[in-house]
Amino acid sequence: MDKYKTKMTINKWFSYIKLEQLSLDSRQAIEQFDRYAKKLTFKKVIKLFLYAINDETESLRHLDQQLVNPNLKKVMGIDSISYSQLSRALRALEPSVLLEVFNHLLFLLHKKTKVKSKEKLYLIDSTTFSFSKNSYPWAHFRPTKAGIKLHLKVCFMNERWVHPEQFEVSPASEHDHEHLEVFINEPLATYVFDRGYLDFAQFDQMHWDGYFFVSRIKKNTKVHVQGHLDVPKRTGIISDQLVQLGSQVYLTSLFRLVTIERKQQANLRIITNRMDVSAEEISKMYQSRWQIELFFKHIKQHMTIKNYFSKSEEGVENQVILALIVYLLTLLIKLELDLKQTVFHVLRHLRALQYEPFELFKEIFEPD
Repeated sequence: MDKYKTKMTINKWFSYIKLEQLSLDSRQAIEQFDRYAKKLTFKKVIKLFLYAINDETESLRHLDQQLVNPNLKKVMGIDSISYSQLSRALRALEPSVLLEVFNHLLFLLHKKTKVKSKEKLYLIDSTTFSFSKNSYPWAHFRPTKAGIKLHLKVCFMNERWVHPEQFEVSPASEHDHEHLEVFINEPLATYVFDRGYLDFAQFDQMHWDGYFFVSRIKKNTKVHVQGHLDVPKRTGIISDQLVQLGSQVYLTSLFRLVTIERKQQANLRIITNRMDVSAEEISKMYQSRWQIELFFKHIKQHMTIKNYFSKSEEGVENQVILALIVYLLTLLIKLELDLKQTVFHVLRHLRALQYEPFELFKEIFEPD
C-alpha cells in the first residue's frame, strides 16, 4: 500500500462538499453552530451523518458504537460521542444550509453533464414514508398512522442513472398536485408525471408559458377529439389524436392524446403538448417514469432513510436532505471517473474500500 499517496476514498467522497464556498448566511449559521459545540463541529456532524446514511447505520446507538473503529475515528476526528449528543446535533442542523450544500453539489453535477433544456426530461413523483403516530404526532397522515411524503423532481439522463434535481418534504396527507407548480421552472424542458397531478388549468398554464409536459389521464377524463394524426403500424400505438380536455365549462388548449396498447392491462392514454416528436417517442418518455421508481427503491433499500435518527420534524427533514446529498456525492465520483457501472455498483465498492487509498478504488474499475 506504500505506493499509494492519495487520500482515503471516503475523504475523496466528502471532498466535493466545500463549506467555505457557501453563502455568507450559511457560513454565519455554521459559525453559530460551532460556537456552542464542544467536539461536534458542523463539519464533523455532517460527515458523521453522511457516513451513517451511506453505510445504512440503523440508529444513533449503532453510530456511537461504530466509533470504536480506528479508521472511522481518524476520518471523523472524534474518539467517542454519545447518541444523545448526536440526536441534539441532528436537530440543530439548519435545513437551509444543508439545502445549499445540496444545490452546490447539483451545480457541480450540471457542469459535468451540460445538457440543453430542450433535451432535458424531468420526472416528477412522490413517495411516502410511514411510521408510528405516537412517535411522530406532527406528521399527519391517517387516523392510525403518521408519515411524511418526499415530493421529488429527478432529471432522467440515460438508462443507467437519474439525479435528484429538486424536492420538498411534507406531511403524507398533502396531495401531490399541490406541489407540482414549484417544480415547473425550466422552459423548453419536458416534465413527465402521473395522473395524480392531473390539473387542466395547470396544463394550459404550462403550455402558454413554454413548458412541455407528458402525463397520463384518468379513465373518466372527458376528451373532445378535434383531429387525427397518422399512426405507424406494428408499434403498439392505437391512436394519435388532437384533443381538448374538460367539460363545456372549461376546455383546455389543443393537446395531443396518444393511446398505447398494453398486454393484459388497460390501454395507456398519454396527454402532451409535444407536437414535434413521434408517438413512439411520447410513449418512451412516459414509460421512463420507472426510473424515478428505481430511484425511490434505491434510497429506501440502500440508505438509512426509512429508519429515522430523530423523532423531531427538523431531524427527519435534515435526514432526508442528507440522504439526497449522499446520492449526489456517489454520483459525482461515478462521473469524475467516467464509470459505466450503475450508481449502486459504485456505492458497493465505495463501502468496501472507503478506508483504502482512492487510487486503489480507481484501479478496481480500470480495464486490464
